[in-house]
Amino acid sequence: MPRKVKVAMVATHFGITGIGSVIMNYCKALDPTKYEFTVIAGLPIAEQYKEECKKYGIRIITLPPRHEQSFRHYIRLLKVLKTYHFDILHDHGNSSMMAVELTLARLAGIKIRIAHSHNTRCPNAIVHKLLNPYFRKQYTKALACGKRAGDWLYGEGKFTVLPNGFNTNEFQFSLENRYRIRKKLNIEDKFVIGHVGRINDQKNQDFLLDVFFEVAKEKENAVLLLVGEGPSMKAIKYKASESTYKDRIIFYGVSSKPSEMYSAMDILTLPSKYEGLPIVLLEAQISGLPCIASDRVTREVDFGKIQWASIDNITEWDNKILNTQSNSILYRINYIKEHKDSIEKYDIKNTAGQLDKIYSSLLRGEK
Repeated sequence: MPRKVKVAMVATHFGITGIGSVIMNYCKALDPTKYEFTVIAGLPIAEQYKEECKKYGIRIITLPPRHEQSFRHYIRLLKVLKTYHFDILHDHGNSSMMAVELTLARLAGIKIRIAHSHNTRCPNAIVHKLLNPYFRKQYTKALACGKRAGDWLYGEGKFTVLPNGFNTNEFQFSLENRYRIRKKLNIEDKFVIGHVGRINDQKNQDFLLDVFFEVAKEKENAVLLLVGEGPSMKAIKYKASESTYKDRIIFYGVSSKPSEMYSAMDILTLPSKYEGLPIVLLEAQISGLPCIASDRVTREVDFGKIQWASIDNITEWDNKILNTQSNSILYRINYIKEHKDSIEKYDIKNTAGQLDKIYSSLLRGEK
């Protein structure tokens, strides 16, 4: 029996984020008799992912937090890469800073080095731009979750689009979950405006609160349901607490079952300042949810039911939300069947199959 291919999935941290979800989905979906996965990431490491990795036999190696202890983070990474002799390094990120991990992998003798772009911007654009020419010499294969994410990181360079894959069937609308969650939150008779995402500057919850304050003035039964946590949580909670409508804003925290949350909502909002390929919009559409998204989000995720709005225009968002009707229960139940062809390309079975082919061709020495 041939030995397993040793793959290192590398990320800045392994919290509940889009990148974390993508890594877990691929590690769980690819053939465990063919691949041995190790996730290497700085703190924090989500408890949910620790449990899943233990269940599926995926090794986690923890590094010191990159932002607070950069030197120790990278020294530890180099030692790990030299110790475990990986066949493939698959580096997940959104900027040319991945050059550091890729360089360390090259120094450790790893011949197959994959850079995987997950966004269309990064917090430090100046460092990204300066490092980009060097970065492009360090990877042997370039992947991106969507075309815009690839254009952002690789420019005119060649890259392969690998859509973010997930178990699409998990997100079919559930009437049982809708009733249960709404009862639990005491919002049975409310119009639920939902948002799922990390509470941070990129996801733009500060703007969403401003939008909700306008909606709440005109729609008495409207509530805002925020699902997620993040570095801006304290500031967002404070802003909400200062509002007349504070009792109509629900901070749910992180949910291990976002499918249940979509079923409970009447509309999903995503006012992000930038995105790669946001899985939340795919998941929400599968649940038959009307969606309103920032005009800075890629259109690649649209199955034809997303409304787009400018994050420079609160009134536009207010009007679109007020004029959006909740989809019928029957419509939401049948959505996944009626849009099967659009949804299938994001199913983890298909995308994991694509990644398997990419890994296999690289191992054969093909570009």
